[in-house]
Amino acid sequence: MASLSLSVSLSGAMLSTSSSFVQRQPVTRSFLALPNVGEALFGLKAGRGRVTAMATYNVTLITPAGKKTIKCPDDEYILDKAEEEGIDLPYSCRAGACSSCAGKLVSGSVDQTDQSFLDDNQMNEGWVLTCIASPKSDLVIETNKEEELAS
Repeated sequence: MASLSLSVSLSGAMLSTSSSFVQRQPVTRSFLALPNVGEALFGLKAGRGRVTAMATYNVTLITPAGKKTIKCPDDEYILDKAEEEGIDLPYSCRAGACSSCAGKLVSGSVDQTDQSFLDDNQMNEGWVLTCIASPKSDLVIETNKEEELAS
């Protein structure tokens, strides 16, 4: 009598069955096939053979509607994170080339090297463009300051 053989794929594993045994065949899996696993589980970012820890800072926004604090990763723009949290802030270009999103830094520090609108004196005075600024520490920003910057 001929032996019956059947192969079935279940959850990425190959199983071979015959009338006498069940054998599990190894399947090669890589964590690279699972996007953002390290970031989601451990707050780590991987890229080009290196892993770095992601810092998250408390960003307090003093808006006309009151104070609101969000947690913002150091690799995300403050405006983007505020919008994600449901906070409505002014913006126009989203490229750091205008003053619509201007705010005044009360405390803390930001990275806004991608902006092209503010000069060194304005940045030293604490002006910040929230559309292109990422936190580098816990910080406080007074928002909606475009008119004050222009004067």
